[in-house]
Amino acid sequence: MTKTTKVTATGAPKRGARKTERKSANRRQQKRTPAATGSPANAVASSVAVPIRQSKKAAILGLLERPNGAAISDLTAATGWQVHSVRAALTGLRKEGKELVRAKDAAGVTHYRLAAGA
Repeated sequence: MTKTTKVTATGAPKRGARKTERKSANRRQQKRTPAATGSPANAVASSVAVPIRQSKKAAILGLLERPNGAAISDLTAATGWQVHSVRAALTGLRKEGKELVRAKDAAGVTHYRLAAGA
């Protein structure tokens, strides 16, 4: 196979021509891989159960279901989010119809938990 390079009217290679050629060559190689062809070997590999990563929302709900609930610091540590993002997630849960109870412990730290009926 011979390589062709796009050229301008002056005969100089066009800008980005090589990059375009590399992209199309990569696409051709990806199409030839066994994973893309749907070979029987893939059918065996796909039947194996792959654990699904737990979502951050599910992690928040898990912490809120505890008897004492969770403080904002617990939720930020579990999700890696900033405080305002955790509070926005709590607002989203309220909008979904979940009832959240807010209580302060002896040290003055606010804990959030799901109401018993939610």
